[in-house]
Amino acid sequence: MGSLKTFALAGAMALSAAAMANAADLGVGLPPPPEPLGLKGTIGSGWYLRGDVGIGVQSVDKYEQADTIAYGGSFFGKTDETAFFAGLGAGYRFNNWFRVDGTLEYRGGSSVGVNDSIYNPFALGNQTNTYKGNLSSMVALFNAYVDLGTWNCLTPYLGAGIGVARNQISGLTDQGIVFANQPFGPVSPTLGTASSGDKTGLAWALMAGVGYEVNKNLTLEVGYRYLNLGDAQSGPIRNAFLAESYAPLKAKSIDSHDFKIGMRWNFGDPDCCGPVERPIYQPPVVRKY
Repeated sequence: MGSLKTFALAGAMALSAAAMANAADLGVGLPPPPEPLGLKGTIGSGWYLRGDVGIGVQSVDKYEQADTIAYGGSFFGKTDETAFFAGLGAGYRFNNWFRVDGTLEYRGGSSVGVNDSIYNPFALGNQTNTYKGNLSSMVALFNAYVDLGTWNCLTPYLGAGIGVARNQISGLTDQGIVFANQPFGPVSPTLGTASSGDKTGLAWALMAGVGYEVNKNLTLEVGYRYLNLGDAQSGPIRNAFLAESYAPLKAKSIDSHDFKIGMRWNFGDPDCCGPVERPIYQPPVVRKY
């Protein structure tokens, strides 16, 4: 009787060992599901801050001054000027291809300059004037961008902006010379100065550039922008010799071709450098002896 019990116990143990060996050969349990293949660029939080600096080549479409127009005069000799600017902003990135931001920038280091020629009826002769002054601007824009895809962490973009510009002309001088037509008539200088004047109006911009993702938070940018700043004007011009005041000098349709560099600090997790490769699950290898 004892022998039968011993044989039964040994058979049960043998069956159990065989089942465990088969389970080891097949792998224990089901493998976990593979992680989905995601694309970098998924934004946890799309908010970002930005900063930009650059240089612009500014030009004035035309100049106006009421007294010059009244006497049938004309302007000539206008020149393009450079301007330096710096700005800050905040924005939101909705997805991998669309983002918006608001920016505020200061533009300085530029100037206005032009000459005019008129007939002076009081001196019975021609008069020329040279206007020179400083031009500065504060520009607030709301911008929208389309990102055109990412290759090796480089993302080209196109954009447009609209907002307001406050342009100021300061330190304006009006240096003139009167050439009298009378025999041996005098050649007399004139000097006028103007107080600061400012004008606020519509501004708009078109942009193109490329961003480079340094890491998941920092993106560097280089770009070009066409910016229309609207109009500007000085204060009234006062003649120091005649103690008379004249109408302000007006600069109409100021625009600029800007070249800038900047950075964006992303608060989310953009990682826009291409697909993320996930490791493939490999079941444990168990050797059967």
